[in-house]
Amino acid sequence: MDLTFITNKITGRGGTETVLVKVLNNLAENGNNVKLVLSNLTPNKEWLDSLDPTIKITYPQNSSKVSRLFYFFRIFMTGPQETNYVILSPNIIKLFSKLRSFTHKKCKLISWFHFSIANQNDYDSQNIVFADYHLAISSQIAKQMVELGIKKEQIFLIFNPAEHHKLLELPAAKDNKKHLLYVGRVQKDGQKNIQELLRAMSLVDNSILLDVYGGGEDEEICKKLCRELNISDKVKWHGWTENVWETINNQPFSLILTSKFEGLPMVFLEAMSRGIPCISANFDGYNDVIQEPLNGTFYHLGNVEECADKIIAMSHKDYDPKEIQQSISKFYEEQYFANLHNVLEKITNY
Repeated sequence: MDLTFITNKITGRGGTETVLVKVLNNLAENGNNVKLVLSNLTPNKEWLDSLDPTIKITYPQNSSKVSRLFYFFRIFMTGPQETNYVILSPNIIKLFSKLRSFTHKKCKLISWFHFSIANQNDYDSQNIVFADYHLAISSQIAKQMVELGIKKEQIFLIFNPAEHHKLLELPAAKDNKKHLLYVGRVQKDGQKNIQELLRAMSLVDNSILLDVYGGGEDEEICKKLCRELNISDKVKWHGWTENVWETINNQPFSLILTSKFEGLPMVFLEAMSRGIPCISANFDGYNDVIQEPLNGTFYHLGNVEECADKIIAMSHKDYDPKEIQQSISKFYEEQYFANLHNVLEKITNY
């Protein structure tokens, strides 16, 4: 198969990049002709070093709108006649659809979004309908596509791939605290909604400590909020870490996300593959992963008191780590890639 992947704007350190590396490498190793077209000059380029050397990588020379428009125009015009474009950006799907109607190329346009279609203001969701087929990473995203008027037979639910890992079996913390883990971008009021987590921490007792692994422009604002809430001693800021699971030195009782929306949170899969239960806000699609009471629990987004109650309850609850690992069997790579190859073969042969 001839596959050209076109990204949305990414940083180089997110869950999307993790999935891209796994998927592109697997496809390249299985004899497919794979190209990667970046939409922006990613601030962090280390992730590109993990890609198979046979994958051709293209990126824009600058970030101006006019330059990027010509960049994508050139990508489309110089691509093979029957290329399959797997596109992570709704706006690029619309652009390529228009270019295809002018040129009568036989290429296929396949959407592959790593974020919720609803509850965002970054793009016009109607642009998605210009794709021929759609790879949905969560059942909720698949549902949102149907609500846009996309036919079910054009949508393929594939989820995201998770690696097998050994159980995380670390000693209890020397500070005698119960450690709650957050891994991700530090964003106070946006998608990641850290302020809700910090407000919940103000309602739990001093036996619980929140470890925050991640960076972002809101870090100082969040630290200020901690001081205002008088919880600075309940939150430890570790900054961005290359590999959290090799960095932490005590066993967390849970990982938590208070996000307003997600695509499919890879950090949940990373935690559960190590036997760690998770607490989630009930953003669209959370229940693809959270199976209460088997591998975690959820609270209603915006309900700070309920979030605090769930944190406290989780800190006292015992889970079976092996059952948690097994609960995400449908995401493990062997099943994921078998399904992905079948779906792509079906799409490219239509």
